[in-house]
Amino acid sequence: MSAGSSSIVRTLRLAEGGVRLALALATGGGFPFSATFILTHRCNFQCAYCNIPAAAAAEMTTAQFCGALDQLRAAGLVRASFSGGEALLRRDAPEILAHARSLGLMTSLNTNAWMTGRHLDVLEKCLDLLVISLDGPEPVHDLLRRRAGSYARVVGVLRAARERGLATATITVLTPDNLGVIDEVLALARELGFYAYFQPAYEDCFDHAAGVDPGLGARVFGDIAGRLARARAAGEPVGASPGYLERLANGPAFGDCGRCSAGRFWGTVLPDGRVIPCHLQARDGDHRFLNGLEVGFAAAFRGLRRPMTGPGCAISPYQETDLIFALDRRAIAAALRRLLGARTLM
Repeated sequence: MSAGSSSIVRTLRLAEGGVRLALALATGGGFPFSATFILTHRCNFQCAYCNIPAAAAAEMTTAQFCGALDQLRAAGLVRASFSGGEALLRRDAPEILAHARSLGLMTSLNTNAWMTGRHLDVLEKCLDLLVISLDGPEPVHDLLRRRAGSYARVVGVLRAARERGLATATITVLTPDNLGVIDEVLALARELGFYAYFQPAYEDCFDHAAGVDPGLGARVFGDIAGRLARARAAGEPVGASPGYLERLANGPAFGDCGRCSAGRFWGTVLPDGRVIPCHLQARDGDHRFLNGLEVGFAAAFRGLRRPMTGPGCAISPYQETDLIFALDRRAIAAALRRLLGARTLM
């Protein structure tokens, strides 16, 4: 399929999904509009704030991941994001991404950029957005990543992606060790033409109840939100919508998990095939969540329609997604701004 034909198919798919979404919102229904596929929990880094690699275990095969995409596509899937761990540790990651693109899905990939450069020729053909982890300027980034040279690879991939016309964004996880990097990250975003996202670190990436990094207090959240709001108002390439920043300012209680659209319009497929609302709920009694390999992935998603508990979260993509499904006009406008701006910034 040519690039032009693929774009038309994805546009039609998005329009079809929008109509179905409007009907579901009006009737109280739900379907998997969007899903995140965690290809692996393995990672080539051991970042100071992340415990995801410790969860590495069984992983689905190439055929099983592609089958999950097929099943969820038939159930209404419009957007598929891919992440890890480091997703590109799987040699078949490009094949799985290409399959998602062949289904007419909107696609994105989260990566630490260490191995991304060697795959850009393939990735530019099957991604709408490449999201790269960035913890700050070189000394801070390399320290938190515990890998010298990692910042240089991030910048190299951002530049190379821009040359190819592949839209990029970064996400910066804020801890007590890098709270001062916002201005420097935004300066790089202006230079290289990407939108920058920021979110606080969690004590346990799989356990919402553990809360955010204990070194981040209420005053810190208000300060971060205020700084980003001012930068956004000044025209800086801040990816966050006003709604996210308002929720962030209320931290560490960011909202109400019981009202979140996770499990109604979006969810997460773990490497072993379990389907969960989001990764922060993964340890909330794993037995509750169905495995798509056993019951089918559409059925596993339908099994998520039960109330969640918790004070909301500050995971940027989750909150932005929830705001959009809540029909927050500012979040929708911000998403369109990012979609268009990702091209015009380049």
